[in-house]
Amino acid sequence: MNLKLRELTLNDEGAFLRGALAWPPADRHWHSFEWKEGGDFTNHLEILRKNSLGLDLPAGWVPSTMLYGFSGSEIIGRLNIRHTLTPSLQKRGGHIGYAVAPAFRRKGYAHEMLRQALPICKRLGINEILITCNEDNIASHHVIKKNGGVLEEKLLDDVDQVMIRKYVIAV
Repeated sequence: MNLKLRELTLNDEGAFLRGALAWPPADRHWHSFEWKEGGDFTNHLEILRKNSLGLDLPAGWVPSTMLYGFSGSEIIGRLNIRHTLTPSLQKRGGHIGYAVAPAFRRKGYAHEMLRQALPICKRLGINEILITCNEDNIASHHVIKKNGGVLEEKLLDDVDQVMIRKYVIAV
């Protein structure tokens, strides 16, 4: 599979904007949490840089590194690595969150992005990676297990009233 997981650069603006359009308008937040349509890309990169360094974070946020999955010059999805966890992230969210644009799902990209993220987590000092997903997200169960995830527990998220699966991957 030809996929490269990496941080964005100034040269990626066109790919980033095209990647956002691969999502339905109501779901574009899955492409990026920080960027807003019509926003300045250079400013967006600065926000991502500060997030990775833990600078000027919004309340309740932790340092995180946002990576994008490129197939050639096309962005197919993104993966966010949270360097530390708050009590709420220990329950839901974990160290890694990923999303693949609808047109690219069921082709192995999520598995490959997670596989490439594991050594990055190790370099960040995360030796036991917590990943969570909704009980009904069967595709994520398979992606996580295929990358060595072991089911730790199932619990009810009392905020959204959904069952959550918590997996751990040792690296």
